[in-house]
Amino acid sequence: MYAQNTGSKKYRREAAKRFALLQTTSIQKDRVLNFYDVSSKKRSNEGSLSYYDLLTLRYFESTSKAGEKDYQKQVKLIENGYLGDIFPLYYSSYNWSTKQYSNSDLNISEALVTLLHLSEVHKIRSTSLDWLKMQIDDQHLYNRYSISGVVQDRNQSAANYALAAMIFANQNNQDYYKKAINLALKSQVKDKNSKIYGAIGDLKTNDAYSFNNLLTLIAPEY
Repeated sequence: MYAQNTGSKKYRREAAKRFALLQTTSIQKDRVLNFYDVSSKKRSNEGSLSYYDLLTLRYFESTSKAGEKDYQKQVKLIENGYLGDIFPLYYSSYNWSTKQYSNSDLNISEALVTLLHLSEVHKIRSTSLDWLKMQIDDQHLYNRYSISGVVQDRNQSAANYALAAMIFANQNNQDYYKKAINLALKSQVKDKNSKIYGAIGDLKTNDAYSFNNLLTLIAPEY
């Protein structure tokens, strides 16, 4: 965190203030909910597993015994969402009303964010890492899968490879970190005459998406 790295009390106080506000709206004890509607004052009954930023939650919740218990429940919720060794990713979300995980297809960006959060607190499974290595080796990290592992969308994005790079960085795996970064950078526009020269985008259409560019900027500094 910025405050930890710089010793800035200003941003630490601001972050604590904002987290406390979230605890009155979209974070209810161990539940991290998708949204809170300020107009109707209603909360979502569903929580996306990718929203469980475990490193941040641990940082703020470790100040009390109640918070520590909430954090352990949050970790357990994600770990119980493991799909299995054949397709070693996690369900996309959990519904607190039905007490069930969603059977919806996985947006691989969200699935990778869940893996990233697990890797940041040393909870990622070796099976998940092995699966990710296979996708990097085959250069087939597709955008969407069913919960049984069947590809639903064969498009790919630089952001997903950047997320993979960050996951491998947390494992100190320089080999796969570099492989993933290089795959992300394959989408960089190198034509100096292009309007989006230097960006991660499509040379033909001049389309450049912020998510791809942001993650590809962050990953090399991770």
